[in-house]
Formats: sequence, C-alpha cells, structure tokens
Amino acid sequence: MYEEERLLANEITKLRLSDQPDKAIALCQQAMAQFPANSFFPKLQGDIYRQYKKFPQAAQSYLEMLKLLRPDQFSIFVTAYRNLNKNAPASDIRLFLNDIKKLLDSACLPEELAKNLQVLLGSQLAVDDKFIVFVKLANNDKNINLIRNEIEKWEAAQDTSRIEALATYKLNMEGSTKSKNIDAFLIQRLEKLKKYELALDMIAQTQKPYQNKLILAAMLRICRKKGDYSFAEKELCIDEDFIKQSSFNLQYELVYYFQIKDNEEGLEKTLRRMRDSAANSIPIARTLYNFYLSLNRFEDAQSIYTHIQQLEQNQAAEWEQRKKLPANSTLSRIEEQTESEQAVWLRMKELVSEQEHNRQMIALRDLLKGFSHELGQPITNIRYAVQLYQKKMQKDLDNPEALRILLSDILLQTNRIGMLLSRFSPIVSPKNESGEFHVRECIEKVFADLETRLRGQSITYQINGASNLVLMGDQIQFSQVFYNLILNAMQAIEKNGHIDISISMSEYQVLTIIFADNGPGIPEHNFQKIFEPFFSTKDPTSGNGGEGLGLYIVWNILKMFNGTIQLDKNFRSGTKFIIQIQQAKEGH
Repeated sequence: MYEEERLLANEITKLRLSDQPDKAIALCQQAMAQFPANSFFPKLQGDIYRQYKKFPQAAQSYLEMLKLLRPDQFSIFVTAYRNLNKNAPASDIRLFLNDIKKLLDSACLPEELAKNLQVLLGSQLAVDDKFIVFVKLANNDKNINLIRNEIEKWEAAQDTSRIEALATYKLNMEGSTKSKNIDAFLIQRLEKLKKYELALDMIAQTQKPYQNKLILAAMLRICRKKGDYSFAEKELCIDEDFIKQSSFNLQYELVYYFQIKDNEEGLEKTLRRMRDSAANSIPIARTLYNFYLSLNRFEDAQSIYTHIQQLEQNQAAEWEQRKKLPANSTLSRIEEQTESEQAVWLRMKELVSEQEHNRQMIALRDLLKGFSHELGQPITNIRYAVQLYQKKMQKDLDNPEALRILLSDILLQTNRIGMLLSRFSPIVSPKNESGEFHVRECIEKVFADLETRLRGQSITYQINGASNLVLMGDQIQFSQVFYNLILNAMQAIEKNGHIDISISMSEYQVLTIIFADNGPGIPEHNFQKIFEPFFSTKDPTSGNGGEGLGLYIVWNILKMFNGTIQLDKNFRSGTKFIIQIQQAKEGH
C-alpha cells in the first residue's frame, strides 16, 4: 500500500473507532473511487457495515472486494465470509450466495479463485428457492420415497454438494421434526461421503437417537472409522440393557467397541446376543464365525461352523420344496429376503476387510518405527568408530592395531545389519510361486536343512501326523515359519534337547500343528510380548538372532495363510505353540 492509501486507511480506522460510521463509509467510497484496484477499501467498508449490522451492504462490499482479489489473497475473503455468516440472518446470507453464484457463472474471476470458492461454498451454492422447498419436504417422513429418489439422483450425477447442503439446512431449521427415517438415510449418505463431523452433528440433533437403531449403528460405525468413541459415549449409556435391545447391526459395532475398550464382559454378552441372532441367519452366523476366528476362539468357531452347515442344509431342503410350489407372493418375499441377507453378508465382509486393513497399517507403522531404531544403532556405532579412528590417526599416523580394532568393529556391526535385513525380508519380499504343497513334507525338508546344526547341539526331533494334508500358498514362506520356530528352539535349548511336532486336521477343515520343545520355556511376564516386533531376550550383537523378528515374521506369514499362532501358557515342560489354519485339505 502506497503512502496516500495508507494515510486514507488510517483516517477511516480513526473514524470507525470514534463511532462515526457514516463518515468512515463516505471516506471508504472516496478511497474506492480514487484507488479502484485496491481490494482493501471495499473490505474495510464491508467490515464497518457488518459492525453496525447493515448486512446486505456488507455483503455487497465483500462482493466488490472479491472481484479485486488475487488467488493468493483468498484467505481475506474466507475471514470476511465467516464473520458475516456468523452474524447475518440466513435470508441475507442466501442472497449473498446467489450473488456469488452469478459471479461464478459470469466467469470473470481468475480460475484458481473460482475453484477456491467452489471448495469453500460448494454446499451453500447448491441452494436456490426450489431447494428450500425441497428441504421443507425433507422434514417429514411421509415424503421419504421422494427424498430418497432425489438424493440418489444427486449421487448418480456426483452432485454431492446438495447432500451436504440438505444436511446443513436441516441442522439450521428450528422446531421439532418428524423425519427420523429421512435423517437416518441422510446420515448414511454423509457417512459414505466421509463427512463424519456433519453426520455426527445431525445425530446429535436427532431427538432420542437411541430410538432409531439405524442411526445408532451409524453413530458407532462413524466413531469406529474416526477411531474415537467419545461422541457415542456422551450420547449413549452402553450397558447390559443396551446390549439386550440391540439389533444385529448394533451387535456388530459393539463387538469392535468392546474390543477397543478392552471390556471382556461387554464383549462376551454381545457375542452371546449375536449367537441368538444367528439362530436362523446364515450371514449373521458367518459374521460371528469370523469374529470367533479373529479372537482366536477356535472351539466357538468350530461350533458355529457346524451350525452354518446345518442352516445351509435346511435352506437347500426348503428351496427344493419351494420349487414344487407355483410362483406366488410368498415365494417372492422369500427371494427378497434371501437377496437382503446376501447384501448384509457382502457389507459385513467389506467392514471386516476395512478393519483388518486398518489394523495392519497400525502394525506396519509400529514395525517400521522399530526397524528404523534397530537399524540406526549399528550404523551409529560404525560412524563413531570411524570418527574415533580418525582422531587417533591424527596423533599417530602408523597405528595398525587401532586399524585392526576399527575394522573388526565395522565387520561386527555390518554383520548385525545384514542379519537384521535377512530376518526382515520375508515380511517385505513379494510372494514366490504359489501352489499346493504337502505340509508334513515341507516341515521335514526344513529339519533336513538344519540337520547338521541340530546334531551339533544334540537336539532330536519327531514329527507325528498325517502326511497327506495339503495347503495352498507360498511354500517358501511357509518353510520360513518353521525355520524361525526351530532356530528359536535351538537358541533356547543350546544343548541336549528335543523338538516335537504333531499335525492334524479337524472335521471342520482346520489344520492344527503343535510345535513343542523341552527348553527352559518363556517367562510369564513375557507372554504378551513375544509376537511383538523387535522384542527379544537375546543379545542382538551375538550373530545368533536376537533381533526380535523371528516370531513376528511367523505371525505375519501365518496371517497370509488365514492362520494364527498361539502360545500355550499352561505348558510347563518347555515352550509349546499352537498353529491353526483354515484352508487345509486332504491330498494324495
């Protein structure tokens, strides 16, 4: 701003502060005529009008300012708009938005500035008089089919701004509404668009949201996706009565809620309720089966698997009976119900997949954090060793002993890095060729490869079980599981020990492998840590493992095979691991 402009701005400010708005406005208009390209004066004029509650005049001043702004000055308009929107009546804001829309339609604004406006005001710009009438219709559930069809048209046209605008205007409407079903549908659309905060604002305004189970499920689902249940806990009392009255959609969300809250009692009560719901529903039973597997409750999983098989047999028999009947409305209803169940099952699969992805990303983040730390330490040691030798060389130019020590230390640290990278590679390397392989034969090959080392430590082994059990997947990675387990056992036993492996498959097609050794066992205080990355009780510089990746790699590889590994905490004669994999089958 040039000196003359600055002096005018100071004079206008003095008049404003001395409560002389008319004189301040007159001087603003004089400055705007004298310096028509300067956006500061229409902005200052708008601020004065807003201060004295002359909102239409303030809006026009801000509009004039907008025409003069460069794209990099857009934040000035944002501040002005928000201040106006906070104080002015909705009718004045609507007129202001209509003027902005006309300005955008005229294409006289710089392209970047126009895009910024669309981002800031997209939902509000979607509003016109016809839309206001539509909003009023959306305030009564008797119009739900009309509202649903219109919203679906917006989605098909990718006009999501109108969905946001509808939600915003409903939030700002005064008085009670009779639109709980419309609200529930709109909340679901906002969730789909990932407009979580707006959806929660709508839920908060909904009268007695606990009376609408669709809204309740959406609330818990959004909280889960945000990773923050504080909103739900503020709105609800999630107690035993709440669990008893919950629908399946709510039960599904409550399983995640109680897991995150580490509430075993609540989780158990919810699973029991879900089991009741699964009595006559295959999709619900399958969902419960997946939950049991994720919780490592294999006996419960086997039980529900048997129930699923029975339901499928009953369904097949019912359909055979129905084929003999003429087509009628009852059959049509049965078909619709079946389609609905399939839709529920597909949605449940999507949610399970999403949860597993989030869990894996958190685990990967923690892994990389630990890996960076572990890799950094030997590199730091090398750097310090080299710096130390450099200082010694400055004092003594001929010091072969110092050089020998330096090289020995570098070799030790680089070996440590190499060992760490080799242990880490099974996690990050792409799969090798996938195919069918025999489980027992694969394990026997691993023992054969380690035969010399086992004999050197006087460690014997025995493998029991069927030889015809087959898995589909990467045989190399599966072999890595037993390389790591055997090496762990050898490091624990040291001398004169025994490893015992038993292989079996249940009637539910679950492969079980018991891996046991007679070493010193794992201390009870380490039970919860053994599968964590970089947890180890061994010396990492020994060259014999100790990086703490072995069991973590085992856990990750088994996940690829749809399997799990558990420590038998009651085993007192050494260490026993229980591996279970769902996809096994009998081969030749």
